[in-house]
Parts: sequence; structure tokens; C-alpha cells
Amino acid sequence: MHINNDETKQASEWDALYAKLESVLRRFGNEDYLGRADYWLLDDDWGCWQQKLYVNNLNMLAPGVISALQASLSEFPDWEIVVAVAIEGAGKSWPDMGITIRPHEIVDNLQRQYFPKEFQGLEYERSHRGVG
Repeated sequence: MHINNDETKQASEWDALYAKLESVLRRFGNEDYLGRADYWLLDDDWGCWQQKLYVNNLNMLAPGVISALQASLSEFPDWEIVVAVAIEGAGKSWPDMGITIRPHEIVDNLQRQYFPKEFQGLEYERSHRGVG
């Protein structure tokens, strides 16, 4: 079986970016894949140019956190970070929502009307609303 250079590059960059994101995220919260902490950075490489982050605490959507994640992509121009809101309790009844972070933009698909008032005013630089 032959692995082409794109697959090798993707796997190598996935590992490097994952480590970088782990370091950034640890400054802002705690990780747990069962939803008992602030976030979970998916540790499976699905072969695409994406990192997946599940946010279990709305504080992880703070502009400073999102800016730090976006800055992490500066060395990875082909990559994006998909951030899914996965809040336990009342959040279970919310529709699917999140943001996609790219080096040059943030696609914002948050439905803030479901958030507690203190989070409804979240705004991000270089962002625009997603379609659909």
C-alpha cells in the first residue's frame, strides 16, 4: 500500500497542530471526553485537514480563547478548527451550533439566543455569519 505525500503531510501536521492546540487550551480550561470538563479536543485523526473541538463550557467561546486558537493556525494555512457547542443540561435541547476557525476568518454559526444573557454578546474579529 502506497501512502501519498499529501496523506503523510496531513498526518504529520495533524499531530503538530493537535499538540499546539492542547497547549493553548490548557491555559483556559480542563479537558475531558465525557463532558465533565470545559472542552474535549478530539484525539482521532480522521484524515481531513481539520481539528475538532467540543466545548462543554461557554467560557471556552470567549474571544480571547478563539483568538488564541486562530493564532495557532498561523503555521497551518490549510487547516481549520471546528468548534461544536456540547453543553450538558439545558444545552442538550439546543440546536447544533458552533464556529469554524480558519487562519483568515471565523465562520460564526452560534445561536446566541439560547445562551445565558452574559454570553449573548460574544463577537469575534474577522468573523462572519455562516450560511444555512
